[in-house]
Amino acid sequence: MQRKTLSELLEAYESTLKDYGLGCTSRLYAMREVMSLIQWHMKVGEKYLNEQIISDFVDNISERFYNGEIGKNRARNTRRETERFVRFVQTGEVHLESALKGSKIMLLPEFQYIADKFLASEDFHPNTRNDMRWVVYKYFGWLAGQGYRNLEGVGTEQIQKFILDCSEKMAMGTVYDIKLYLTKLYAYLHKSGQSESAYQALLSFKVNRGTKVQPVLQKGEIAAMLGTIDRRTAAGKRAYAVMLLGAVLGLRACDIINLKRTDIDWVNGELRILQSKTARTVVLPLTKDVGEALEDYILNARPDSSVPQIFLRLSGAFAPLKSAVTIGDIYRDCCVAAGLPVSKKFHTLRRSLGTSMLGSGSSITMVAQVLGHSDVNSTKKYIASDHEHMKMCALSFDGIMPMSAEIGGAR
Repeated sequence: MQRKTLSELLEAYESTLKDYGLGCTSRLYAMREVMSLIQWHMKVGEKYLNEQIISDFVDNISERFYNGEIGKNRARNTRRETERFVRFVQTGEVHLESALKGSKIMLLPEFQYIADKFLASEDFHPNTRNDMRWVVYKYFGWLAGQGYRNLEGVGTEQIQKFILDCSEKMAMGTVYDIKLYLTKLYAYLHKSGQSESAYQALLSFKVNRGTKVQPVLQKGEIAAMLGTIDRRTAAGKRAYAVMLLGAVLGLRACDIINLKRTDIDWVNGELRILQSKTARTVVLPLTKDVGEALEDYILNARPDSSVPQIFLRLSGAFAPLKSAVTIGDIYRDCCVAAGLPVSKKFHTLRRSLGTSMLGSGSSITMVAQVLGHSDVNSTKKYIASDHEHMKMCALSFDGIMPMSAEIGGAR
């Protein structure tokens, strides 16, 4: 950490927040939250930022929340602003990535310690770690709600109750993930001596996740959507570029918000993306329509900002889009304008592209390469959405006599 006094850090922090684009009210709020951390240092006469004091301060936030002294939003916001201030001291930056999946749940210090150690125990894929974090935070948060402040006294009965509670409120696919990651959690706890059992038998039950054919948009519907976007406005230019990236190149929302100017090779007409979901690099052709839409947005609508991400917020601090949910919001607004069924599932455009390619005769291998799938089995699911070719697989009813006809034709 920078060896500056707390007063010097506060002054530099407020100046950086202003340069970042935060308004007066937002800056005052941020500084108020940080002052709580500063006061903890002042209580013990510390003039410099201290990691142990920061840790104690964050633990105290959790304790006060579970003791009912402060509300959930206040606790979460104080912790978030503390994280921003510490990040500034360490890196000089005040931009925070969107909250990690599950991290908005406040945990008691002992549960937080176990969760952090478990998630760092193996080199999990980032997406897997996010899913595991959500399950672990959900479980430990539930235990706290049942009156447990640590794992003492937690066993078969509590695990069963938690899973049953989840099964009453969540889809079976979610329950499957909960069972899967609880198995990993208790394997870790047992191995590290924090649980008397790994509860393998208890967590070995099967979960029927079920499958369903997801909807796709026809080419005419996509064209209608693109045609309704007002490309004279900054919001319209951004929306048009985003929709084309999904409809023409099949990019995921998470990859669009992370798209950087350095990912575009204008000379060779290529887009090189490290996919967030698979951690695989995919190289796609920068088609004329997509290239022109990106160029129009970057040159004529994108706020003047030094951040590397292409797509930014339209007002306030011109920061990158907060999360993939924002792309879903843009997609929903485009659906409404085009008179299509209202949806925030931007992935529909990616699914539509895959289905359209298969329907046009492209091989599964080619579609998998375009969509960046590491396994063609991930692409085969799009076959079920190709209604025209699926009709060709239907069996005829010729020669199959209804039972009613066999017994005299009675209906």
